[in-house]
Amino acid sequence: MVFDPSVYTEFRYLSADFSADDFSFSFRYELVSPETTHAFSERISFTPVRPEHDVDWPRVRSLAVILGAVLGLSYYKAAAPARYVIALEGMTQAGITYLESVLREGLAEYAYRNAFPGLLSPDIVLEAPLAKPWAESDHLTPSGDPLVPIGGGKDSVVTVELLAAARMHPVQFAVNPNKIIYRVGRIKGHPVLAATRDLDMRLLELNEAGALNGHVPVTAMNSLIALVQARIIGLGPVVMSLEASASEATLEWDGHAVNHQWSKSEEAEGLLQDMLGPQAGLSAGAYFSLLRPYSEVQIARYFAALPEYHPVITSCNRAFRRGVEDARWCGDCDKCRFIFLILSPFIPSTSLTRMFADNLLDNPTQIEGYRALLGLHEHRPFECVGEQAESLLAFSWISHQSDWSHSAVVSALTEEMPELLKPHPELEEQVLGERHGRICLPAPFETLGSVLA
Repeated sequence: MVFDPSVYTEFRYLSADFSADDFSFSFRYELVSPETTHAFSERISFTPVRPEHDVDWPRVRSLAVILGAVLGLSYYKAAAPARYVIALEGMTQAGITYLESVLREGLAEYAYRNAFPGLLSPDIVLEAPLAKPWAESDHLTPSGDPLVPIGGGKDSVVTVELLAAARMHPVQFAVNPNKIIYRVGRIKGHPVLAATRDLDMRLLELNEAGALNGHVPVTAMNSLIALVQARIIGLGPVVMSLEASASEATLEWDGHAVNHQWSKSEEAEGLLQDMLGPQAGLSAGAYFSLLRPYSEVQIARYFAALPEYHPVITSCNRAFRRGVEDARWCGDCDKCRFIFLILSPFIPSTSLTRMFADNLLDNPTQIEGYRALLGLHEHRPFECVGEQAESLLAFSWISHQSDWSHSAVVSALTEEMPELLKPHPELEEQVLGERHGRICLPAPFETLGSVLA
């Protein structure tokens, strides 16, 4: 079979059906051309609630409708046709507006790397009646224990520790967790809940046959899965671990920002919050990032003082590929390089080398990768790495630390960029200074991260 993306005229989101047997939602989609229709089905299975608990079904169903629309991007991207049809009931105008933004910005990298003429803006066609928005008087601010999505890395560890230090009771959550995530999540004994996402494997067959492929806004998908899980269980807010650095664009393309981390950005967080009220009857306090005001450097500095986590965390994305159950740092990707660098001012070289099973800053093969982090390539890496300013500041600091100053990478790059050896108060202000954005953390969470500043 040969798959020709250009012949497909519309993508159809057909249904979102709940099964009480395994507490799952099944979503059905179609990719349509004049000659062929490809059908897809995806299931999300949630941790079930105790029998005596009353589930807030109206909000759960409202969330499931927009969740299915965003999950559909995994299949829509096989051809990216000009029409995205929503055939089921339950979508409000706020949901459609949010989907438009996620299509445009969350698939910007996909559009760029697949050589589209610009950002995607398909016609979103609603075949069912437009749902009435929830009245503002019915918007719920969830109370109870916070649900914290975790990924096995340092950021969610810091969020969990901050909440626990404030005598809250974080409930950790992951989608398709592997052994890495469970190992990290169980360090302090906080509960770990899981949801299982079963992609339709026919998509992989189409990819082999010539379907378009690329980055999708996974954080937006997992955020909505977490919101559904929180409402099923009846927990408090979904508390994310998304830092200020995620808002920096990867590159500029034809006058538009392309951000690999867009669905982790402040803009994406605000758009999701704006949608939750009218679409699902939830206030902005139902979803927010505790770490939004802070940089990767500030988070790394706090994490460095949590040695019990050092042997178990992993942020390398290669360790979280399909079929990989238990892996550590690959030591040869942009994410590994950045995390090693951002921790190096705060953790001794012997300890950091033990964590990564390699001293990445004393390995000459890593020089070119670090040049990209410092802005010496055409654009920043397509990876979840921090701001260029953070990399520059970390290099400036370690160039004066005996642990690192004579290592191969630091020596080579300070020779190429001697300005790294000078003090940079402007970088310190940019990276460590107070950030003022549109997101305001709700009480009682607004001051929990002040210890990072």
